[in-house]
Amino acid sequence: MRLRRGTKKGSPLFYLPPLLSGLALIPAFPPLEQGWLAWFALVPLIWFCLHAEPGQALCGGFLFGLPLQLYLNLYLSDVLLAYLSKGLAVTTLILLVTLLSFFHGLFALMVSYARHLKNPLLLATAIPALWVLIEYIRSLGFIGYNVGYLGYTQWHYPAALNLTSTFGYWGLSFIMVFFQSILLLGLDRTLRRKNLIAASAIFLALFCGGAFLPELAPVEKEKTPLWTALIQGCSTPEEILTRASKKKILQRYLSLTRAAVKEEPRVELVLWPETVVTLNMKEDLLPHRQEMVQLVEELGVSILYGAQLYSEEALYNSMILLSPGQSDFQVYHKQRLVPFVEYFPLETLLNRLLKLDFTLGSYQAGEQINLFNYKGTPLAGVICFESYFGDYTRHFASRGGQHLFIATNDAWFGETIGLEQHAQVAALRAAEMGIGVTQIANSGISISFDYRGRELLRTGKAERGFYILPLDLARRTTLYRQAGDFFPLLCLLLVVGLAVPVARNVKNLSPPPTGSRRRKSR
Repeated sequence: MRLRRGTKKGSPLFYLPPLLSGLALIPAFPPLEQGWLAWFALVPLIWFCLHAEPGQALCGGFLFGLPLQLYLNLYLSDVLLAYLSKGLAVTTLILLVTLLSFFHGLFALMVSYARHLKNPLLLATAIPALWVLIEYIRSLGFIGYNVGYLGYTQWHYPAALNLTSTFGYWGLSFIMVFFQSILLLGLDRTLRRKNLIAASAIFLALFCGGAFLPELAPVEKEKTPLWTALIQGCSTPEEILTRASKKKILQRYLSLTRAAVKEEPRVELVLWPETVVTLNMKEDLLPHRQEMVQLVEELGVSILYGAQLYSEEALYNSMILLSPGQSDFQVYHKQRLVPFVEYFPLETLLNRLLKLDFTLGSYQAGEQINLFNYKGTPLAGVICFESYFGDYTRHFASRGGQHLFIATNDAWFGETIGLEQHAQVAALRAAEMGIGVTQIANSGISISFDYRGRELLRTGKAERGFYILPLDLARRTTLYRQAGDFFPLLCLLLVVGLAVPVARNVKNLSPPPTGSRRRKSR
């Protein structure tokens, strides 16, 4: 793998491969969704990293991330420009894209050091391990942000989804980059073929084993489906933020619920999205809205709905199950809050600076993983942003949840690709846990997947209506559900183990200090 004549490491053309790599990856995401491109698009970036000096690699990786992250996150500008000043909105988007691009630069920097591994097998495994670690680090902490990950492009490929059942999302990401590393190194005729054959054998073992292992797990099935109705009220952001519109929104959902049950009398569970209702436990004597209680008793159905819940202690973003003839209060409080929007350590200062008509960062995170007991069947629910975190959602399945519901309100993003990005993540969560996942969104996309991640229902964007879905609660046990995020740990151990030979080889390549050479005797 040599540079073409006329292409010097300091010239602008030298940075063309990472830029092309970032541009080539864009069609793998919505709306084109050519996920197969994600198995090849990183080859130019990896080639660049193996030829660049560390500083050049950092810049090249950053250049790779700029067009990609700008494309994947540009939809946020609709929200930022609507509620912030133009200058602050543009600054916020620039900072976000810069931060995410920096992670790509960090990956490229580390690969530029890994190129000093003399064994092609070790190099081929080090590159995907570094990619996984960078993605994993990006998901941690207060500002963990998983949007636009490489593996999410594979949501509609059955074999790839089976890989997540075995290894989780991280194993899928590793295998995708591993394939591209082997492909690139295989083009270098100077490398030993024996080592690349071994790398290919490892790849095939991981891919085939990960794809076929889930098929050995027995599938537990229910005799009858759970008839559900997804209510998509399509409330606008202006309505949601206006107190006077709260009753209007509630009446809309009540009316759609009544129409759904009238069309299909077998419906027994009705699903409403995030924060449709506001409940103030400090003032209200009843735990639910009186109109909702009356509707439930009249129709004989249960409603699983999202609520903004004011309690004696704090404000929560919650999911609540309301069933006829039951006075108990089954509730789940969201734990993974959206940074800066739902949670911020200095929310008073934040709101003073922004001077908005609504309060940011004042939600309290929940502390327990609760399941809803629906007629003896354990059901699970998470809210919005939480569906991006596989190691969090899997706890609901490991505790017995037979189906996971995601309540969300993505109306803030209009009809942009943000809706597809969020909806498609549910396919990976379903395959990881081995249970069905259904997302109900205020303005779309509402979507449902079975335990294998196969799509069962999808609604359009900005549609108002109801959708009848007979849910099959079939499920199977997966390795990832039992073991969790073990793959990033394996990658960390691999990278730490390889750090010693890399450091040794880099040191041997360093020129000796000035004056250290012995003078020849005359």
